Amino acid sequence: MSETTRSLRRGVALVLIPLSGAAALPELVESALPGVSDVVGVVLFVAAVLYLVGSLGRQVAAAADTPL
Repeated sequence: MSETTRSLRRGVALVLIPLSGAAALPELVESALPGVSDVVGVVLFVAAVLYLVGSLGRQVAAAADTPL
């Protein structure tokens, strides 16, 4: 995977973190089904954080294999 693709995915994940909290606010998102915006917010937040943690782990593993 190219560095540009990784950077783009990290950027999207970083944008999803604040948006996941905004999706839970009734003033910003009106849902036809009660509680759906809360669930969507939690799912977006968890997915973004897991992606960022995994990305960091891959970077650390790659750096550990690189000689000084």
